[in-house]
Amino acid sequence: MATTARVSSTYGIVQMYALVFGIAYLGVAALEVAFGSNGLQLGGVTILQAQLVQNLIHWIVGLAALGSFFAGEKMAKTVARSVGVVFVLVALLGLFVEPLTGQLLGFPGALPASYNIVHILTAAAALFAGFAAQRAYGQG
Repeated sequence: MATTARVSSTYGIVQMYALVFGIAYLGVAALEVAFGSNGLQLGGVTILQAQLVQNLIHWIVGLAALGSFFAGEKMAKTVARSVGVVFVLVALLGLFVEPLTGQLLGFPGALPASYNIVHILTAAAALFAGFAAQRAYGQG
């Protein structure tokens, strides 16, 4: 009778965050390249638009998050916390200093509102995964 070893890997919330958001940000970066500077608009609202600085940030965040998934829980927690803090700052700048934020990220004018929404959601998820998940669910 042959025995089979069953390898069971369980990942905590912070590593699942790293996997999901890593893939999502790499997907967004790839879509921005695919749509180019014309971008994707729905009902006159810019959803995605390739701008060099913004696109590079999406690639970096995606690679860092996905890499931290493979590096383990401690690294995933560090990356989630870092991404959370940075995206809080970017979201605040985007909400209160729109034209400057847009220019810093390579847009010709104010940062599109869709990006502000994504930045706020990213910050909230990253901060939860990096700081609160362990206390809330007994997981890292």
